[in-house]
Amino acid sequence: MVKIRDSKIDLLKAIILIKKYLIVQISKMKNIILLIIFLTLYSCDFGLSGKKEDKINADFTAVADSISLLMSAYHYNPAELATDKYLVLEKKVSVLANMVQTKQEFINGFNELWKDGPFSHVTLGISERRAEEMAEFVDTLRVGDYSVSLEWVEETAILTVTTMTGLDTKERVFRAYREIADNKTKALIIDVRNNGGGTFAGVPLIGHVLTDSIDAGIFVSQKWWKNNTKAPNLADIQMLTPWQGWSLKSFWHDVQEKPLTRVKFGPMHPHFDGPVYVLTSNNSASAAEFTVDALAHEENVTIIGETTAGEMLSQKMYDLPLGFQLSLPIAEYYSNRIGRIEGKGVEPDIAVDQRVAMDLAVSLINGESSEEALAMVQLELDKMNEQPFGGEKIYLFGNMNDWGKKRNITPQFEYKGNGIFAVSSTLEAGSYEFKIAPMNWSFDYGAHPNQEKTIIGKKKDLARVPGSNNLIIKIENKAKITFELNVADEMAGKLYVYQD
Repeated sequence: MVKIRDSKIDLLKAIILIKKYLIVQISKMKNIILLIIFLTLYSCDFGLSGKKEDKINADFTAVADSISLLMSAYHYNPAELATDKYLVLEKKVSVLANMVQTKQEFINGFNELWKDGPFSHVTLGISERRAEEMAEFVDTLRVGDYSVSLEWVEETAILTVTTMTGLDTKERVFRAYREIADNKTKALIIDVRNNGGGTFAGVPLIGHVLTDSIDAGIFVSQKWWKNNTKAPNLADIQMLTPWQGWSLKSFWHDVQEKPLTRVKFGPMHPHFDGPVYVLTSNNSASAAEFTVDALAHEENVTIIGETTAGEMLSQKMYDLPLGFQLSLPIAEYYSNRIGRIEGKGVEPDIAVDQRVAMDLAVSLINGESSEEALAMVQLELDKMNEQPFGGEKIYLFGNMNDWGKKRNITPQFEYKGNGIFAVSSTLEAGSYEFKIAPMNWSFDYGAHPNQEKTIIGKKKDLARVPGSNNLIIKIENKAKITFELNVADEMAGKLYVYQD
């Protein structure tokens, strides 16, 4: 008999071998019947072993075809779908659809392929709500305290904005500028280094700095490219009424209905007229990018850091078979100052590693020359590069601080040397889930499977893999707890938790 190993991958191989075997054994009816029964039972058991979304017979090919049809129907410029890069990627998605066994494998594979796609803002996921409901959901979303923070270094305000999404984000930006005005602030630092974009919170971020209205740019839809072969310019929008509003639902409708959508920002009260330093990184993306570009119109604004991500499109969600949901770009953006941002990004006025952008801004505000300040931050960079993670700050995230949403109580680890980081936090009695990561979650340390429990006084091996489980610690009585992380080997971190 042909021996079949019990695995998903070997099933197809086994079927081929069985077919060959049946040809040889065609005269042995008893064996044929036994093989058919075995294969049927094996297949049935395999199909029932997981959830519905994990069934091997899910029609991922139909999903891949539906993605291609949606792209053709709604992508902002169909000509970009005829490029070699897109056609090759489309073929890779079709191959992927014939290889994967589960929905999650298809999602992971698709999104990995699109990381290096010909354009941004294409993602695949499982639908949590119907696509037509997404805009209304986002329009009413409140994201929490983590989105905006305002801190002070003497008479300098540091306004950190980590997303452009959320009703409360917009409200917090308005409130921050009122506080900045009340404190008679001399200089302002706007930090969008970890801002991946969103919706309209950039509007007040820009408006309170402007001295006059600016025509910032143009959103360009499929309707423009159906009748034009060149990119639009400022002259093409002079007769258009600028788009105004706060609703994503309205924006998605309007931007698809019109060939061009004019983007214009006006000054808001209270106006800040002191020096402004905007900090950027290659993680500053989408709505954060057109915010940075608009701010750059002002003479008192200096951009410090890295060129932004170059991912400046507007996306919309569409439903797919099998409960999938696709985000694809429906409009591209052209800055009236620098042209198309997608694929290029917004360049800083002073290019420097984003890790020391804040230090450089503070030094310039304190009156140091550019040469002196740059020399000083280079020394700081040299020190950082000798540390684990290149000196990137890491934090203790968990339900004790709402996973970083409460920024003011999210503990930051201090580097002690020799690969050791430590942080102490006073915790009430209770059970806590946590992980260790930088603020942008570019990596994290969690638990190995079935090893979530963390015991005070005992060392623990950590997992540094995407999607690792949360660590769990139980505190019997209110106490000051120290978390000590050893990353002498960054890929094999060790945790030691003790009570002071």
